[in-house]
Amino acid sequence: MHMPFSFKYKPIDTIRNQCIRILVVLLFLLVTCIHCMAESGIEDLFTDTFSVPGWKVDGEAYRYSPQSLYEYINGGAYFFIGYGFVELTGANVSPVTGENDAVAVDIYDMGDKLNAFGVYQLRKDSQAPSLGIGTASFGSNDYLVFHKDRFYVEIRAFFSDRKDQGVLENMASNVAEHLPGDNSLPKELAYFPEKEKIIGSERYISGGILGHAFFDKGLSCDYHIKGKKVTAFIVFLPSVRDAVRSVKRHKTFLKQSEKKYLPLEEFGKHSFISEEPYYQKIIVIQEGARVIGAYDLNDVEAGKTLLADILRKIKQTTAKQK
Repeated sequence: MHMPFSFKYKPIDTIRNQCIRILVVLLFLLVTCIHCMAESGIEDLFTDTFSVPGWKVDGEAYRYSPQSLYEYINGGAYFFIGYGFVELTGANVSPVTGENDAVAVDIYDMGDKLNAFGVYQLRKDSQAPSLGIGTASFGSNDYLVFHKDRFYVEIRAFFSDRKDQGVLENMASNVAEHLPGDNSLPKELAYFPEKEKIIGSERYISGGILGHAFFDKGLSCDYHIKGKKVTAFIVFLPSVRDAVRSVKRHKTFLKQSEKKYLPLEEFGKHSFISEEPYYQKIIVIQEGARVIGAYDLNDVEAGKTLLADILRKIKQTTAKQK
């Protein structure tokens, strides 16, 4: 005998939505676990591996997120957040002798090498010699900065009397030795050809190349070409569509500034030459999800050669990384 029974069907959309919610929760838990492991690893640096003769860590390490960083450095938080800041882990260090001296060691996790490099380049003293710590470093008797991999590190001293710079260098070396990652520079710096480049002029900019919001994040580098300083830049966009849109917005800006632009079809249909307000001639080209250019040009042909070399270097570097 057939026994009828009722079965309540759920719409497919409802089931799909529930699955999506479950996946989101699982992904959140996974990211949280990974993040927690990363946090504990940096904290261990102050508990298990910090070893500087005559100095000890006071209490527990402190930690700040993008939401709370302003509590520690007030208005300076916006600068770091603009460069992809993930988390700050730090600790206070004092002499084992009980003197009133103090040192603050702050480790900024910037998410990736490019962000850490960008922060360091904008904070560094161009006149100060490198100390050979991490990827690059500089410092004085009471202040030392270095970057390594995705980390940017500041060490600030509050000494009651003048002390040898070696104190901070020992601390920085100890921290650098135990930070994860390597001392290599961001791979994107290889996009700039070496010929006529001004050594050390590379910068990673967050907040607008040439002050343009539509050129938000990218690299710039200075060159000496025929006795004139020229700046090349590479803007990184999320997609080809975004890159094309940025070029169009640039053209709109130039038109509003009463600057004419002429197409450069040899570099593609979205490439042009113009004059940027407050600068000399500028060449802009779009290549994939990048916008590449050079400004302060007094020799257009030399500018074209430089951009052609940059395009070649990008293709070569990208091919090696595959």
